[in-house]
Amino acid sequence: MQQAYGRVLECKLMNRQTLNSRQSFAAYMAKQFQAKKSYVLGTVPEASALAEASDIILTRSDGMTFIVMCLIDRDSNPGKRFSLSPETVRDIGKRCIKYAGKVNRTQMPVVVQILEIGNRPIIEADRQRLKAYKRESIFSKVVVSAWILDTRSNTIWSNSLVGSFLARHGFLSRLMREPRSADADLVPPKAAVIAPRRFPFLTWAMLAILASVFAIELLYGVEPFSGLLSPGLNTLIALGGLNKSLVLHSGEWYRVVSAVLLHANIVHLLMNGIALLIVGYVLERLVGRLWFAALVLIGALSGSAMSLATNPDTVISVGASGAIMGLFAAAFVCSFRLPAGANRTPVQMSLLRVLIPSLIPLATTHSGGHIDFGAHLGGALGGTVAGLILLRNWDRASTVPKFRVIAASLAIAGLVALTVSTAAVAGQYARYALNTKLIPSNQLPKTDGEAKARSADYVSRYPGDPRSHLFRAAAQMDASNATEAERELRTALANSVVLHTQFQPQLEFRLITMLATALLKEGRSTEARATAQPACLSVSAGDLRVTLDKEGLCQLSQSQR
Repeated sequence: MQQAYGRVLECKLMNRQTLNSRQSFAAYMAKQFQAKKSYVLGTVPEASALAEASDIILTRSDGMTFIVMCLIDRDSNPGKRFSLSPETVRDIGKRCIKYAGKVNRTQMPVVVQILEIGNRPIIEADRQRLKAYKRESIFSKVVVSAWILDTRSNTIWSNSLVGSFLARHGFLSRLMREPRSADADLVPPKAAVIAPRRFPFLTWAMLAILASVFAIELLYGVEPFSGLLSPGLNTLIALGGLNKSLVLHSGEWYRVVSAVLLHANIVHLLMNGIALLIVGYVLERLVGRLWFAALVLIGALSGSAMSLATNPDTVISVGASGAIMGLFAAAFVCSFRLPAGANRTPVQMSLLRVLIPSLIPLATTHSGGHIDFGAHLGGALGGTVAGLILLRNWDRASTVPKFRVIAASLAIAGLVALTVSTAAVAGQYARYALNTKLIPSNQLPKTDGEAKARSADYVSRYPGDPRSHLFRAAAQMDASNATEAERELRTALANSVVLHTQFQPQLEFRLITMLATALLKEGRSTEARATAQPACLSVSAGDLRVTLDKEGLCQLSQSQR
């Protein structure tokens, strides 16, 4: 687009000396748009007819957008009106399409704005005349609009409803209401100092960590993975997946951090990895490694917090998406640090291509699961707030944002949180791994009859669950097969780790009571009473106590006394 800017100068209608000598509001507005909105005076050769029909013509082009602003100065030329026909204006716009960029292969439109400016009342005849200067259809790549500014009453009219609303509450309205700035103040702001291009080591390190953790999911899963290298839900729970019930009700707060490192499948990891590379190459180079690390923590925590607030108790949430959306939002805000125009707009468009679709609730699924929209939104909000604070306090002469001590503190806090959460996952892993051996709660029998009827299936599918053997022993007792019942009960009692960590003591006492009963049926009364002693000493009421007393299992023999 620099070639286009070179050609802008060829078609200037007015030079800066002429513009500065004017006292009209149109001339003042032109200087404001040049100083604060990145417009240049003049236009490209294809739009020379627009320049001839205007008193002042301004152009803004940044490689993506192309806007031509035609100003009619009715203070200097009271009787002047814009003379080109709407059809001619649209034809000129079509010839300028090549100066506008593309987003996802979609051509961006050319914008032509016609503004008639002066201290005259807005009359109906002028409204009717300018109404025709509009877009032909919603599919047209030339967007034409017309405006009338009455500087005496500070009134703005436009045939564009949206544009009119924004003008009445935006830049044009402020220019008309506020005192004029001095010419010395109407110069483009001094460009901020941008740091030399840094290699994003931290971005690549994070990517390596995420890949390593995913390998751990596959190697140390508590159940086989499936499909697109998809770890099961029990694996994600055991390794620290985020779940509202486990965090809020069981106090497992370490999951707020650990869940960020996990991914649901290889596609999930690849998508997040690509997004991380895109934003890392922008943001880490822009704010430096300290603030990049701090922003990762901010995005991760705000994403996890919103996920807990919006998801039901049954959802297991994993992934670095919240943290990455926080980086994208912070990068977009901080990109306003870059020089306006061709240096800034392509960067912002590349960020928005990822950020906007990720915040649309309609896109609720990816391969292998549901997108956690709450985490995306929370991360983006956290990143936006942090980015605004950095940008607002960022000296133009500094290559990195202020508050580096705060950034370092946040980075260290994030490292400590990661270490603590990793240790907590390691400590809880064995307990959650045992859960995979148990009968799922939704498959438990509802009656004793159902438990006995399905006992063989339970033992086959869940041999590590003591309840499977309890159900099977009950069925064998009904079949008068005390020997087989004894074998099942001893198998259940031998699995002491599961029995003592996953269940209340009542289950062990039930197994002991049934085993003692089976031994009685085999004629081994002394052994039966000795076996029953733990239950006799601990159970004082309920159906187990009734059984113990009925069978005389708590009555010590002479030898035991």
